[in-house]
Amino acid sequence: MRDQAGRTLTVYHGHQGFALVAALLLVVVVGIVAATVLQTTSTEIKISGNHRRAVQDFYVAEAGLAEGQARLHTRAGVEQFVMFDLAQRSNPFWSVYILTSSTWEPQDDPNFSSQYLNLIPQPGNPTSTAVQPNSVQSALPYWVKLRHKTEYDAEQAGHRTSTPHYFDGDGRTSTHRSPNVGNVIYFGYPNINITVPGPFTTQGSTPWLPIELITSNGGKDIGGVLLETEAVHPAGPNHLGALYAVGDVILSGQSGIFNGHDACGVVSSLPPVYSGSSVTAGPAFQFDGIPATPVQGSVVLDLVQSIGDLSRGAIPIQSDLLNQQLGSSSVPETYLATVSGLPNSSRLLIRNTVGHGILLVDGTAIFEGQVSWQGMIIVTGDLLIQGDGAVINVNGGIWARNVQHTGGSLNIQYDSCQIQASLLSRPVQVQSWKEVF
Repeated sequence: MRDQAGRTLTVYHGHQGFALVAALLLVVVVGIVAATVLQTTSTEIKISGNHRRAVQDFYVAEAGLAEGQARLHTRAGVEQFVMFDLAQRSNPFWSVYILTSSTWEPQDDPNFSSQYLNLIPQPGNPTSTAVQPNSVQSALPYWVKLRHKTEYDAEQAGHRTSTPHYFDGDGRTSTHRSPNVGNVIYFGYPNINITVPGPFTTQGSTPWLPIELITSNGGKDIGGVLLETEAVHPAGPNHLGALYAVGDVILSGQSGIFNGHDACGVVSSLPPVYSGSSVTAGPAFQFDGIPATPVQGSVVLDLVQSIGDLSRGAIPIQSDLLNQQLGSSSVPETYLATVSGLPNSSRLLIRNTVGHGILLVDGTAIFEGQVSWQGMIIVTGDLLIQGDGAVINVNGGIWARNVQHTGGSLNIQYDSCQIQASLLSRPVQVQSWKEVF
Protein backbone atom coordinates (compact mmCIF):
# COMPACT_ATOMS: atom_id res chain seq x y z
CA MET A 1 0.00 0.00 0.00
CA ARG A 2 1.24 3.52 -0.90
CA ASP A 3 0.39 6.97 0.53
CA GLN A 4 -0.41 10.12 -1.49
CA ALA A 5 3.31 10.81 -1.93
CA GLY A 6 3.85 7.37 -3.42
CA ARG A 7 5.60 5.94 -0.40
CA THR A 8 5.11 2.29 0.49
CA LEU A 9 3.32 1.65 3.80
CA THR A 10 3.53 -1.58 5.89
CA VAL A 11 0.30 -2.74 7.64
CA TYR A 12 0.64 -4.95 10.76
CA HIS A 13 -2.06 -7.61 11.54
CA GLY A 14 -0.96 -8.38 15.14
CA HIS A 15 -4.47 -8.24 16.50
CA GLN A 16 -5.50 -10.99 14.08
CA GLY A 17 -2.58 -13.22 15.18
CA PHE A 18 -3.43 -12.72 18.85
CA ALA A 19 -7.02 -13.75 18.23
CA LEU A 20 -5.83 -16.94 16.60
CA VAL A 21 -3.51 -17.77 19.50
CA ALA A 22 -6.26 -17.01 22.00
CA ALA A 23 -8.67 -19.25 20.11
CA LEU A 24 -6.17 -22.07 20.10
CA LEU A 25 -5.52 -21.65 23.83
CA LEU A 26 -9.27 -21.72 24.49
CA VAL A 27 -9.62 -24.92 22.49
CA VAL A 28 -6.79 -26.48 24.53
CA VAL A 29 -8.35 -25.38 27.85
CA VAL A 30 -11.77 -26.65 26.83
CA GLY A 31 -10.19 -29.94 25.80
CA ILE A 32 -8.40 -30.26 29.12
CA VAL A 33 -11.58 -29.46 31.03
CA ALA A 34 -13.57 -31.92 28.94
CA ALA A 35 -10.95 -34.64 29.45
CA THR A 36 -10.91 -33.93 33.19
CA VAL A 37 -14.72 -34.12 33.36
CA LEU A 38 -14.72 -37.37 31.42
CA GLN A 39 -12.00 -38.83 33.65
CA THR A 40 -13.80 -37.71 36.80
CA THR A 41 -17.09 -39.08 35.53
CA SER A 42 -15.45 -42.38 34.63
CA THR A 43 -13.84 -42.57 38.08
CA GLU A 44 -17.13 -41.73 39.79
CA ILE A 45 -18.89 -44.44 37.79
CA LYS A 46 -16.25 -46.95 38.81
CA ILE A 47 -16.50 -45.86 42.45
CA SER A 48 -20.28 -46.07 42.29
CA GLY A 49 -20.06 -49.53 40.73
CA ASN A 50 -17.57 -50.72 43.34
CA HIS A 51 -19.75 -49.32 46.12
CA ARG A 52 -22.80 -51.03 44.69
CA ARG A 53 -20.96 -54.36 44.47
CA ALA A 54 -19.61 -53.90 48.01
CA VAL A 55 -23.11 -53.24 49.34
CA GLN A 56 -24.45 -56.26 47.46
CA ASP A 57 -21.62 -58.45 48.78
CA PHE A 58 -22.29 -57.18 52.31
CA TYR A 59 -25.96 -58.16 52.22
CA VAL A 60 -25.11 -61.49 50.58
CA ALA A 61 -22.70 -62.17 53.47
CA GLU A 62 -25.46 -61.20 55.92
CA ALA A 63 -27.73 -63.76 54.25
CA GLY A 64 -25.01 -66.36 54.80
CA LEU A 65 -24.84 -65.48 58.49
CA ALA A 66 -28.61 -65.86 58.73
CA GLU A 67 -28.48 -69.35 57.23
CA GLY A 68 -25.61 -70.33 59.51
CA GLN A 69 -27.53 -69.19 62.58
CA ALA A 70 -30.71 -70.93 61.46
CA ARG A 71 -28.98 -74.25 60.83
CA LEU A 72 -27.55 -74.40 64.34
CA HIS A 73 -30.95 -75.33 65.77
CA THR A 74 -33.67 -77.83 64.94
CA ARG A 75 -36.77 -76.72 63.08
CA ALA A 76 -39.91 -78.70 62.35
CA GLY A 77 -39.77 -80.45 58.98
CA VAL A 78 -36.16 -79.52 58.14
CA GLU A 79 -34.19 -81.32 60.83
CA GLN A 80 -32.03 -82.95 58.12
CA PHE A 81 -30.48 -79.53 57.50
CA VAL A 82 -29.30 -79.03 61.07
CA MET A 83 -25.54 -78.53 61.32
CA PHE A 84 -24.48 -79.12 64.88
CA ASP A 85 -21.71 -81.15 66.49
CA LEU A 86 -24.08 -83.80 67.78
CA ALA A 87 -21.49 -86.59 67.80
CA GLN A 88 -18.54 -84.61 69.21
CA ARG A 89 -19.92 -81.64 71.10
CA SER A 90 -16.63 -80.87 72.86
CA ASN A 91 -14.34 -81.33 69.85
CA PRO A 92 -12.36 -78.07 69.50
CA PHE A 93 -11.56 -78.92 65.86
CA TRP A 94 -15.16 -79.36 64.73
CA SER A 95 -16.01 -77.22 61.71
CA VAL A 96 -18.53 -77.37 58.86
CA TYR A 97 -19.06 -75.38 55.68
CA ILE A 98 -22.24 -74.26 53.96
CA LEU A 99 -21.70 -73.83 50.22
CA THR A 100 -23.90 -72.41 47.48
CA SER A 101 -21.53 -73.45 44.69
CA SER A 102 -19.27 -76.36 43.79
CA THR A 103 -16.50 -73.92 42.74
CA TRP A 104 -15.46 -73.21 46.35
CA GLU A 105 -11.84 -74.05 47.19
CA PRO A 106 -10.08 -74.19 50.60
CA GLN A 107 -7.93 -71.18 49.68
CA ASP A 108 -11.12 -69.11 49.44
CA ASP A 109 -11.18 -69.22 53.25
CA PRO A 110 -8.28 -67.09 54.53
CA ASN A 111 -8.41 -68.98 57.85
CA PHE A 112 -8.69 -72.50 56.43
CA SER A 113 -6.81 -75.09 58.51
CA SER A 114 -6.41 -78.76 57.71
CA GLN A 115 -6.34 -79.60 61.44
CA TYR A 116 -10.09 -78.95 61.59
CA LEU A 117 -12.70 -81.45 60.39
CA ASN A 118 -13.88 -79.13 57.59
CA LEU A 119 -17.05 -81.09 56.94
CA ILE A 120 -19.45 -80.23 54.13
CA PRO A 121 -22.50 -82.19 55.35
CA GLN A 122 -25.11 -83.48 52.95
CA PRO A 123 -28.56 -84.91 53.79
CA GLY A 124 -27.90 -88.50 54.83
CA ASN A 125 -24.12 -87.95 54.92
CA PRO A 126 -23.25 -85.63 57.84
CA THR A 127 -19.48 -86.35 57.64
CA SER A 128 -19.02 -85.62 53.93
CA THR A 129 -16.04 -83.46 52.92
CA ALA A 130 -16.78 -83.42 49.18
CA VAL A 131 -17.15 -79.92 47.74
CA GLN A 132 -20.83 -79.87 46.82
CA PRO A 133 -23.54 -77.24 47.38
CA ASN A 134 -25.38 -77.88 50.64
CA SER A 135 -27.03 -74.53 51.21
CA VAL A 136 -30.81 -74.28 51.39
CA GLN A 137 -30.61 -71.81 48.50
CA SER A 138 -28.42 -71.35 45.41
CA ALA A 139 -29.28 -67.86 44.13
CA LEU A 140 -26.80 -65.98 46.33
CA PRO A 141 -23.01 -66.46 46.10
CA TYR A 142 -21.73 -67.08 49.61
CA TRP A 143 -19.98 -69.65 51.75
CA VAL A 144 -20.32 -70.03 55.53
CA LYS A 145 -18.15 -71.73 58.15
CA LEU A 146 -19.38 -72.85 61.57
CA ARG A 147 -17.06 -73.87 64.39
CA HIS A 148 -16.80 -73.85 68.18
CA LYS A 149 -15.08 -71.02 70.01
CA THR A 150 -11.91 -72.14 71.78
CA GLU A 151 -9.55 -70.77 74.40
CA TYR A 152 -7.14 -69.78 71.64
CA ASP A 153 -9.86 -67.64 70.03
CA ALA A 154 -10.52 -65.89 73.34
CA GLU A 155 -6.83 -65.26 73.88
CA GLN A 156 -6.54 -63.75 70.40
CA ALA A 157 -9.30 -61.37 71.47
CA GLY A 158 -7.45 -60.36 74.65
CA HIS A 159 -8.27 -62.98 77.30
CA ARG A 160 -5.65 -63.15 80.03
CA THR A 161 -5.70 -64.27 83.65
CA SER A 162 -5.73 -60.60 84.68
CA THR A 163 -8.42 -59.66 82.12
CA PRO A 164 -10.57 -62.80 81.76
CA HIS A 165 -13.09 -63.15 78.96
CA TYR A 166 -14.44 -66.42 80.38
CA PHE A 167 -14.39 -68.51 83.54
CA ASP A 168 -11.41 -70.83 83.17
CA GLY A 169 -12.70 -74.02 84.75
CA ASP A 170 -10.37 -76.55 83.15
CA GLY A 171 -7.42 -75.81 85.44
CA ARG A 172 -5.14 -74.70 82.60
CA THR A 173 -4.38 -70.98 82.64
CA SER A 174 -1.33 -70.93 80.34
CA THR A 175 -1.61 -69.16 76.99
CA HIS A 176 -2.36 -71.41 74.01
CA ARG A 177 -0.62 -71.37 70.64
CA SER A 178 -1.97 -72.81 67.43
CA PRO A 179 -2.25 -75.71 66.66
CA ASN A 180 -2.94 -76.18 70.40
CA VAL A 181 -6.23 -74.28 70.55
CA GLY A 182 -7.21 -75.38 74.06
CA ASN A 183 -10.68 -76.43 75.15
CA VAL A 184 -14.06 -75.47 73.79
CA ILE A 185 -15.73 -72.50 75.51
CA TYR A 186 -19.31 -73.21 76.59
CA PHE A 187 -22.16 -70.86 77.46
CA GLY A 188 -23.94 -71.78 80.68
CA TYR A 189 -23.19 -72.24 84.37
CA PRO A 190 -19.77 -73.46 85.54
CA ASN A 191 -21.13 -74.37 89.00
CA ILE A 192 -24.37 -74.50 91.02
CA ASN A 193 -23.79 -71.13 92.69
CA ILE A 194 -24.00 -69.16 89.43
CA THR A 195 -27.40 -67.67 88.54
CA VAL A 196 -26.51 -65.83 85.31
CA PRO A 197 -25.13 -67.82 82.35
CA GLY A 198 -21.75 -66.93 80.88
CA PRO A 199 -18.74 -68.38 78.99
CA PHE A 200 -16.58 -71.01 80.67
CA THR A 201 -14.34 -74.03 80.08
CA THR A 202 -14.38 -77.36 81.84
CA GLN A 203 -12.39 -80.57 81.92
CA GLY A 204 -15.49 -82.68 82.45
CA SER A 205 -18.82 -83.15 80.71
CA THR A 206 -21.40 -80.40 80.79
CA PRO A 207 -25.07 -80.06 79.85
CA TRP A 208 -24.35 -76.65 78.28
CA LEU A 209 -23.70 -76.04 74.60
CA PRO A 210 -20.59 -74.50 72.96
CA ILE A 211 -20.28 -70.89 71.84
CA GLU A 212 -20.36 -70.86 68.04
CA LEU A 213 -18.27 -68.77 65.64
CA ILE A 214 -20.01 -68.15 62.30
CA THR A 215 -18.00 -66.76 59.37
CA SER A 216 -19.71 -65.75 56.12
CA ASN A 217 -18.15 -64.61 52.85
CA GLY A 218 -20.41 -62.94 50.30
CA GLY A 219 -19.75 -62.02 46.67
CA LYS A 220 -18.53 -63.40 43.37
CA ASP A 221 -15.43 -61.21 43.28
CA ILE A 222 -12.14 -62.37 44.80
CA GLY A 223 -12.22 -61.56 48.50
CA GLY A 224 -15.77 -60.27 48.72
CA VAL A 225 -17.04 -59.25 52.15
CA LEU A 226 -16.17 -61.39 55.18
CA LEU A 227 -18.37 -61.13 58.29
CA GLU A 228 -18.07 -62.97 61.61
CA THR A 229 -20.49 -63.38 64.49
CA GLU A 230 -20.28 -65.07 67.87
CA ALA A 231 -23.50 -66.81 68.85
CA VAL A 232 -24.70 -68.76 71.89
CA HIS A 233 -27.39 -71.33 72.44
CA PRO A 234 -29.80 -70.14 75.17
CA ALA A 235 -28.90 -71.85 78.43
CA GLY A 236 -32.15 -71.61 80.37
CA PRO A 237 -31.97 -71.75 84.19
CA ASN A 238 -29.15 -73.47 86.09
CA HIS A 239 -29.56 -77.14 87.03
CA LEU A 240 -29.80 -77.47 90.79
CA GLY A 241 -32.04 -80.51 91.10
CA ALA A 242 -34.40 -82.72 89.13
CA LEU A 243 -37.09 -80.51 90.69
CA TYR A 244 -36.26 -76.90 91.61
CA ALA A 245 -38.51 -74.54 93.56
CA VAL A 246 -37.83 -70.98 94.60
CA GLY A 247 -40.10 -71.56 97.60
CA ASP A 248 -41.89 -74.55 99.16
CA VAL A 249 -42.27 -78.10 97.88
CA ILE A 250 -45.23 -79.98 99.37
CA LEU A 251 -45.60 -83.63 98.33
CA SER A 252 -48.77 -85.21 99.73
CA GLY A 253 -50.11 -87.13 96.73
CA GLN A 254 -50.31 -90.84 96.17
CA SER A 255 -46.59 -91.46 95.50
CA GLY A 256 -43.58 -90.14 93.66
CA ILE A 257 -40.04 -90.84 92.51
CA PHE A 258 -37.48 -88.02 92.22
CA ASN A 259 -34.15 -89.00 90.69
CA GLY A 260 -31.20 -86.62 90.30
CA HIS A 261 -28.92 -89.12 88.53
CA ASP A 262 -28.51 -88.12 84.88
CA ALA A 263 -30.60 -90.56 82.83
CA CYS A 264 -28.22 -90.33 79.86
CA GLY A 265 -25.11 -90.59 82.04
CA VAL A 266 -23.39 -87.50 80.63
CA VAL A 267 -23.05 -85.13 83.58
CA SER A 268 -22.73 -85.33 87.35
CA SER A 269 -25.73 -86.24 89.47
CA LEU A 270 -27.92 -83.62 91.13
CA PRO A 271 -30.09 -83.63 94.25
CA PRO A 272 -33.56 -85.04 93.59
CA VAL A 273 -35.18 -81.82 94.86
CA TYR A 274 -33.74 -78.34 95.51
CA SER A 275 -35.90 -75.90 97.46
CA GLY A 276 -35.24 -72.35 98.52
CA SER A 277 -37.59 -72.82 101.49
CA SER A 278 -38.76 -76.23 102.70
CA VAL A 279 -39.64 -79.71 101.44
CA THR A 280 -42.49 -81.70 102.96
CA ALA A 281 -42.98 -85.27 101.70
CA GLY A 282 -45.06 -88.28 102.70
CA PRO A 283 -43.61 -91.77 103.27
CA ALA A 284 -44.54 -93.00 99.77
CA PHE A 285 -42.07 -90.69 98.05
CA GLN A 286 -38.65 -91.94 96.98
CA PHE A 287 -35.56 -89.81 96.42
CA ASP A 288 -32.24 -90.55 94.75
CA GLY A 289 -29.29 -88.53 93.50
CA ILE A 290 -26.31 -86.78 95.08
CA PRO A 291 -27.16 -86.28 97.82
CA ALA A 292 -29.97 -88.81 97.89
CA THR A 293 -32.27 -86.49 99.84
CA PRO A 294 -33.91 -83.12 99.08
CA VAL A 295 -31.71 -80.05 99.55
CA GLN A 296 -32.72 -76.74 101.05
CA GLY A 297 -30.46 -74.05 99.59
CA SER A 298 -30.11 -70.31 99.13
CA VAL A 299 -29.61 -70.03 95.36
CA VAL A 300 -32.52 -68.08 93.87
CA LEU A 301 -33.04 -68.44 90.13
CA ASP A 302 -34.84 -65.74 88.13
CA LEU A 303 -37.49 -67.81 86.37
CA VAL A 304 -39.08 -64.76 84.76
CA GLN A 305 -35.76 -63.94 83.12
CA SER A 306 -35.33 -67.57 82.06
CA ILE A 307 -38.68 -67.51 80.29
CA GLY A 308 -37.72 -64.26 78.60
CA ASP A 309 -34.47 -65.79 77.34
CA LEU A 310 -36.20 -68.89 75.95
CA SER A 311 -39.44 -67.42 74.59
CA ARG A 312 -38.15 -66.02 71.29
CA GLY A 313 -40.14 -67.67 68.52
CA ALA A 314 -42.04 -69.89 70.97
CA ILE A 315 -45.42 -71.32 69.95
CA PRO A 316 -48.11 -69.43 71.89
CA ILE A 317 -50.58 -71.40 74.03
CA GLN A 318 -54.01 -69.76 73.82
CA SER A 319 -56.13 -72.19 75.84
CA ASP A 320 -55.86 -75.13 78.25
CA LEU A 321 -53.88 -78.14 77.01
CA LEU A 322 -56.36 -81.01 76.97
CA ASN A 323 -55.51 -84.31 75.26
CA GLN A 324 -52.68 -82.71 73.28
CA GLN A 325 -49.56 -84.01 71.49
CA LEU A 326 -46.90 -81.27 71.50
CA GLY A 327 -43.63 -81.55 69.59
CA SER A 328 -41.90 -84.84 68.85
CA SER A 329 -38.82 -86.73 70.00
CA SER A 330 -36.94 -85.78 66.81
CA VAL A 331 -37.98 -82.11 66.75
CA PRO A 332 -38.87 -80.78 70.20
CA GLU A 333 -40.65 -77.43 70.29
CA THR A 334 -41.00 -74.53 72.73
CA TYR A 335 -44.45 -73.48 73.99
CA LEU A 336 -45.28 -70.28 75.86
CA ALA A 337 -48.39 -69.66 77.97
CA THR A 338 -49.01 -66.22 79.45
CA VAL A 339 -51.69 -67.11 81.97
CA SER A 340 -53.06 -63.57 82.32
CA GLY A 341 -54.05 -63.66 78.65
CA LEU A 342 -55.83 -67.05 78.72
CA PRO A 343 -59.62 -67.47 78.87
CA ASN A 344 -59.24 -68.57 82.50
CA SER A 345 -56.74 -65.93 83.55
CA SER A 346 -55.93 -67.60 86.87
CA ARG A 347 -54.10 -70.75 85.64
CA LEU A 348 -53.12 -73.00 82.74
CA LEU A 349 -54.65 -76.50 82.95
CA ILE A 350 -52.66 -79.36 81.40
CA ARG A 351 -54.54 -82.67 81.27
CA ASN A 352 -53.79 -85.94 79.45
CA THR A 353 -51.04 -84.36 77.36
CA VAL A 354 -47.74 -85.60 75.90
CA GLY A 355 -45.01 -83.09 75.06
CA HIS A 356 -41.41 -82.80 73.86
CA GLY A 357 -39.37 -79.64 74.29
CA ILE A 358 -39.76 -76.63 76.55
CA LEU A 359 -42.97 -75.63 78.32
CA LEU A 360 -42.92 -72.01 79.56
CA VAL A 361 -45.74 -70.89 81.83
CA ASP A 362 -45.83 -67.30 83.04
CA GLY A 363 -48.24 -67.79 85.94
CA THR A 364 -49.82 -70.79 87.67
CA ALA A 365 -50.03 -74.24 86.06
CA ILE A 366 -52.11 -77.30 87.02
CA PHE A 367 -51.29 -80.86 85.93
CA GLU A 368 -54.18 -83.34 85.88
CA GLY A 369 -54.55 -86.87 84.58
CA GLN A 370 -51.91 -88.60 82.51
CA VAL A 371 -49.16 -86.14 81.60
CA SER A 372 -45.79 -87.00 80.07
CA TRP A 373 -43.13 -84.44 79.20
CA GLN A 374 -39.64 -84.86 77.74
CA GLY A 375 -37.53 -81.75 78.28
CA MET A 376 -37.94 -78.63 80.41
CA ILE A 377 -40.90 -77.19 82.32
CA ILE A 378 -40.54 -73.67 83.74
CA VAL A 379 -43.37 -72.09 85.74
CA THR A 380 -43.02 -68.59 87.19
CA GLY A 381 -45.98 -69.16 89.51
CA ASP A 382 -47.20 -72.16 91.47
CA LEU A 383 -47.18 -75.66 89.98
CA LEU A 384 -50.15 -77.66 91.26
CA ILE A 385 -50.13 -81.39 90.53
CA GLN A 386 -53.52 -83.07 90.82
CA GLY A 387 -52.99 -86.41 89.17
CA ASP A 388 -56.47 -87.80 89.81
CA GLY A 389 -54.96 -91.26 90.29
CA ALA A 390 -52.91 -91.06 87.07
CA VAL A 391 -49.14 -90.91 86.62
CA ILE A 392 -47.28 -87.75 85.65
CA ASN A 393 -43.81 -88.37 84.19
CA VAL A 394 -41.19 -85.72 83.44
CA ASN A 395 -37.83 -86.63 81.91
CA GLY A 396 -35.61 -83.57 81.97
CA GLY A 397 -36.32 -81.09 84.75
CA ILE A 398 -38.91 -78.84 86.41
CA TRP A 399 -38.41 -75.27 87.69
CA ALA A 400 -41.24 -73.48 89.53
CA ARG A 401 -41.90 -70.91 92.24
CA ASN A 402 -43.76 -73.32 94.55
CA VAL A 403 -44.77 -76.95 93.98
CA GLN A 404 -47.75 -78.69 95.56
CA HIS A 405 -48.55 -82.31 94.74
CA THR A 406 -51.95 -83.45 96.01
CA GLY A 407 -53.01 -86.34 93.78
CA GLY A 408 -51.76 -89.21 91.63
CA SER A 409 -48.14 -90.23 91.15
CA LEU A 410 -45.34 -87.84 90.19
CA ASN A 411 -42.09 -89.13 88.71
CA ILE A 412 -39.28 -86.72 87.79
CA GLN A 413 -36.06 -88.00 86.23
CA TYR A 414 -33.19 -85.58 85.57
CA ASP A 415 -32.07 -86.03 81.94
CA SER A 416 -29.44 -83.65 80.53
CA CYS A 417 -29.83 -85.11 77.02
CA GLN A 418 -33.52 -84.22 76.92
CA ILE A 419 -32.69 -80.73 78.15
CA GLN A 420 -29.95 -80.27 75.54
CA ALA A 421 -32.26 -81.46 72.78
CA SER A 422 -34.83 -78.94 73.97
CA LEU A 423 -32.31 -76.09 74.02
CA LEU A 424 -31.18 -76.97 70.49
CA SER A 425 -34.71 -76.15 69.32
CA ARG A 426 -34.13 -72.52 70.33
CA PRO A 427 -32.61 -69.98 67.91
CA VAL A 428 -29.06 -68.97 68.74
CA GLN A 429 -28.46 -65.49 70.15
CA VAL A 430 -25.80 -63.27 68.53
CA GLN A 431 -23.33 -61.91 71.10
CA SER A 432 -20.99 -60.01 68.77
CA TRP A 433 -20.65 -59.02 65.10
CA LYS A 434 -17.74 -57.69 63.05
CA GLU A 435 -16.70 -57.13 59.46
CA VAL A 436 -13.30 -58.72 58.87
CA PHE A 437 -12.85 -57.25 55.38
